[in-house]
Amino acid sequence: MSRPAIFRAVRLRAAMEPVELARAGRSAPGLTRRHCMGGFACGFAAIRPGGSAAGAAAVHPRIATPDRAGTQTLLSLGLTPSAAVSKEFYDSMGATPAMPGSVVSCGNPVEPNLEVLAQLHVDLIVTGTIPPDGRDVLARVAPVFHLDIYTGRDGALARAGDETLRLARLLGIEAAGHAYVADLARTIDREAARLRTRPRRAVYIVGLAPDGRNMTVYGRNSIMHDVMVALGVGNAWTGPTGGAGFTNTGIEELARNPKADILHIDYGAGTDAALAKLAASPFWTNLPMVQAGRVRRVPRFEVFGGLPLAAQFATLLADALLGERAA
Repeated sequence: MSRPAIFRAVRLRAAMEPVELARAGRSAPGLTRRHCMGGFACGFAAIRPGGSAAGAAAVHPRIATPDRAGTQTLLSLGLTPSAAVSKEFYDSMGATPAMPGSVVSCGNPVEPNLEVLAQLHVDLIVTGTIPPDGRDVLARVAPVFHLDIYTGRDGALARAGDETLRLARLLGIEAAGHAYVADLARTIDREAARLRTRPRRAVYIVGLAPDGRNMTVYGRNSIMHDVMVALGVGNAWTGPTGGAGFTNTGIEELARNPKADILHIDYGAGTDAALAKLAASPFWTNLPMVQAGRVRRVPRFEVFGGLPLAAQFATLLADALLGERAA
């Protein structure tokens, strides 16, 4: 799907789909935007003593984002969560936008701290990668809005746009959602223009395992794959991927497309260990892309993120392919 088609799909589907809110792991088919907004206005008024439904829309809801995709999405809409995944964890994974230090930590997304969420009396919990069982537990504290991005089907980028707009509508800040999608479209256009004169080689996007023998490679079902398509850059990995758009395999698979470039994500000491082992590997050193110097180290970014991942990756990819990032 071309870049314009991707963003047309985002706008069309976002305009047509009803807003659905999951509570206790159950969706609410047929729950319209009007019902949701009315319900939230009443809910927010009821939470605060002396509140009224008329004035509730102006009250900033207390929102928790216990995983990185949810946190990214809320921040991209100009809102700061009351509680979020640990800032240290968020920053360590290269996630953007920057999270303010004032946000209360609710821990690791594998096991969010329910006590913290309950003490803050959050009105809404936004998730992006927490599985259904985890969302069932979170729903004991507050309604859960799940960003349905990683479904195991093509179109993760378009879904990330849809879900960003769906959340923005629910929160009454639809203009902010449309502004962010429009800004992303401009970023894609800018980076595509930068890459127009680059040789049209396919690219592997990988994370190297410290053992120097294995890797994680990203393909279909990932936001990165869709960004590559939008930028006119072929994805060298054409093999199967799981629901989140990646697979774990041996580095020998890189020999399937010797004309491709390799971009590997910088995971610090683990990446250093991998490269040290690979430097002594005849297989690695004889790969055509290695011998030609077409291997680039890309700064860490949140590979399982929300819509902000797309803009971040587009720029990192263009910088790397144009030689503006260190090998």
